[in-house]
Amino acid sequence: MLAAVLVSNIAVASPAVCNMRLSVELTPDVPNPVDSGFLSSLLSNQAGYRLTLQGWRPGSVIVIELTGSGPDPRCQDVVEAMRKDGRVLSIHVDQEPS
Repeated sequence: MLAAVLVSNIAVASPAVCNMRLSVELTPDVPNPVDSGFLSSLLSNQAGYRLTLQGWRPGSVIVIELTGSGPDPRCQDVVEAMRKDGRVLSIHVDQEPS
């Protein structure tokens, strides 16, 4: 019984997780938008978050997954910070994987 209580408390104490799939339209002058260095630079100083390339569409559009810790409002803050990047023309939230 003690084990069940401990497992239950751990599950409740688990932090919220950010997990969003995004379509990001970039300016045409971005030399290699699929480069991992470029992807991490889109996060600037957003510690605890990661961008993973999911695909590349014509017209300088990349599909990425944003993951990290934090509740939904914090995740939205990361997306808003990315929107301010001069290399980003637009960001569309495709879906929020569970």
